[in-house]
Amino acid sequence: MSSQPANSEVPAQPSTSENNTWRGLLIGFAPLVVLVILVVITLAVTALVRQIFAPSGYFVVQQAALIALVTGLVIALVIYVVAIALALRRVAAWQRIGAKKSSIAALWSLAITAFVVLLPVLLAIALPQNPAP
Repeated sequence: MSSQPANSEVPAQPSTSENNTWRGLLIGFAPLVVLVILVVITLAVTALVRQIFAPSGYFVVQQAALIALVTGLVIALVIYVVAIALALRRVAAWQRIGAKKSSIAALWSLAITAFVVLLPVLLAIALPQNPAP
Protein backbone atom coordinates (compact mmCIF):
# COMPACT_ATOMS: atom_id res chain seq x y z
CA MET A 1 0.00 0.00 0.00
CA SER A 2 1.13 3.52 -0.68
CA SER A 3 1.54 6.15 1.98
CA GLN A 4 -0.82 8.55 0.22
CA PRO A 5 -4.57 8.11 0.17
CA ALA A 6 -6.05 7.23 -3.21
CA ASN A 7 -8.22 10.37 -3.37
CA SER A 8 -5.45 12.88 -2.65
CA GLU A 9 -4.21 14.98 -5.53
CA VAL A 10 -0.59 15.74 -6.13
CA PRO A 11 -0.14 19.53 -6.40
CA ALA A 12 0.73 20.57 -9.90
CA GLN A 13 4.18 22.06 -10.19
CA PRO A 14 4.88 24.68 -12.80
CA SER A 15 6.41 23.31 -15.94
CA THR A 16 10.09 23.77 -16.48
CA SER A 17 9.51 25.42 -19.84
CA GLU A 18 7.41 28.10 -18.14
CA ASN A 19 10.16 28.70 -15.57
CA ASN A 20 12.73 28.86 -18.36
CA THR A 21 10.66 31.49 -20.17
CA TRP A 22 10.53 33.66 -17.07
CA ARG A 23 14.25 33.16 -16.54
CA GLY A 24 14.88 34.30 -20.11
CA LEU A 25 12.73 37.39 -19.61
CA LEU A 26 14.54 38.28 -16.40
CA ILE A 27 17.96 37.84 -18.01
CA GLY A 28 16.88 40.01 -20.95
CA PHE A 29 15.47 42.83 -18.82
CA ALA A 30 18.38 42.84 -16.34
CA PRO A 31 20.49 45.32 -18.40
CA LEU A 32 17.56 47.77 -18.52
CA VAL A 33 17.06 47.53 -14.76
CA VAL A 34 20.77 48.07 -14.17
CA LEU A 35 20.78 51.07 -16.50
CA VAL A 36 17.77 52.68 -14.83
CA ILE A 37 19.27 52.21 -11.37
CA LEU A 38 22.61 53.69 -12.43
CA VAL A 39 20.97 56.69 -14.13
CA VAL A 40 18.91 57.41 -11.00
CA ILE A 41 22.05 57.18 -8.86
CA THR A 42 23.88 59.49 -11.30
CA LEU A 43 21.11 62.08 -11.15
CA ALA A 44 21.04 61.90 -7.35
CA VAL A 45 24.81 62.35 -7.12
CA THR A 46 24.62 65.27 -9.56
CA ALA A 47 21.96 66.96 -7.42
CA LEU A 48 24.09 66.37 -4.33
CA VAL A 49 27.17 67.85 -6.04
CA ARG A 50 25.15 70.92 -7.01
CA GLN A 51 24.11 71.41 -3.39
CA ILE A 52 27.62 70.89 -2.06
CA PHE A 53 29.22 73.37 -4.49
CA ALA A 54 26.37 75.94 -4.38
CA PRO A 55 28.29 78.47 -2.21
CA SER A 56 31.26 78.38 -4.61
CA GLY A 57 29.54 80.24 -7.41
CA TYR A 58 27.66 79.50 -10.61
CA PHE A 59 30.57 78.43 -12.84
CA VAL A 60 32.04 76.08 -10.25
CA VAL A 61 28.63 74.49 -9.69
CA GLN A 62 28.13 74.03 -13.42
CA GLN A 63 31.54 72.45 -13.89
CA ALA A 64 31.16 70.12 -10.91
CA ALA A 65 27.66 69.07 -11.95
CA LEU A 66 28.79 68.44 -15.52
CA ILE A 67 31.75 66.35 -14.38
CA ALA A 68 29.53 64.30 -12.05
CA LEU A 69 26.86 63.81 -14.73
CA VAL A 70 29.25 62.81 -17.52
CA THR A 71 31.24 60.49 -15.26
CA GLY A 72 28.10 58.78 -13.98
CA LEU A 73 26.61 58.35 -17.43
CA VAL A 74 29.86 56.95 -18.86
CA ILE A 75 30.03 54.44 -15.99
CA ALA A 76 26.37 53.56 -16.58
CA LEU A 77 27.03 53.06 -20.30
CA VAL A 78 30.01 50.78 -19.68
CA ILE A 79 28.11 48.66 -17.15
CA TYR A 80 25.08 48.53 -19.49
CA VAL A 81 27.25 47.24 -22.35
CA VAL A 82 28.81 44.63 -20.06
CA ALA A 83 25.34 43.54 -18.88
CA ILE A 84 24.16 43.20 -22.49
CA ALA A 85 27.26 41.15 -23.37
CA LEU A 86 26.65 38.84 -20.41
CA ALA A 87 22.99 38.43 -21.36
CA LEU A 88 23.95 37.58 -24.94
CA ARG A 89 26.49 35.04 -23.69
CA ARG A 90 23.76 33.43 -21.63
CA VAL A 91 21.48 33.35 -24.69
CA ALA A 92 24.24 31.70 -26.73
CA ALA A 93 24.73 29.09 -24.02
CA TRP A 94 20.99 28.38 -23.95
CA GLN A 95 20.96 28.02 -27.72
CA ARG A 96 23.87 25.56 -27.59
CA ILE A 97 22.06 23.32 -25.10
CA GLY A 98 18.76 23.60 -26.94
CA ALA A 99 16.74 25.75 -24.50
CA LYS A 100 14.74 27.53 -27.17
CA LYS A 101 12.08 29.12 -24.97
CA SER A 102 14.62 30.74 -22.66
CA SER A 103 16.75 32.08 -25.48
CA ILE A 104 13.76 33.42 -27.45
CA ALA A 105 12.33 35.12 -24.35
CA ALA A 106 15.71 36.68 -23.54
CA LEU A 107 16.19 37.94 -27.09
CA TRP A 108 12.70 39.47 -27.17
CA SER A 109 13.25 41.19 -23.84
CA LEU A 110 16.64 42.47 -25.06
CA ALA A 111 14.89 43.89 -28.13
CA ILE A 112 12.33 45.62 -25.91
CA THR A 113 15.21 46.93 -23.78
CA ALA A 114 16.88 48.38 -26.86
CA PHE A 115 13.63 50.04 -27.92
CA VAL A 116 13.14 51.58 -24.46
CA VAL A 117 16.70 52.93 -24.46
CA LEU A 118 16.33 54.38 -27.97
CA LEU A 119 12.82 55.78 -27.41
CA PRO A 120 13.99 59.21 -26.11
CA VAL A 121 16.24 59.62 -29.15
CA LEU A 122 13.42 58.66 -31.52
CA LEU A 123 11.06 61.08 -29.79
CA ALA A 124 13.61 63.89 -30.04
CA ILE A 125 13.94 63.25 -33.76
CA ALA A 126 10.20 62.88 -34.41
CA LEU A 127 8.88 65.78 -32.34
CA PRO A 128 9.53 69.33 -33.53
CA GLN A 129 12.09 71.25 -31.51
CA ASN A 130 10.40 74.61 -32.06
CA PRO A 131 6.63 74.88 -31.98
CA ALA A 132 4.89 76.22 -35.04
CA PRO A 133 3.99 79.94 -34.89
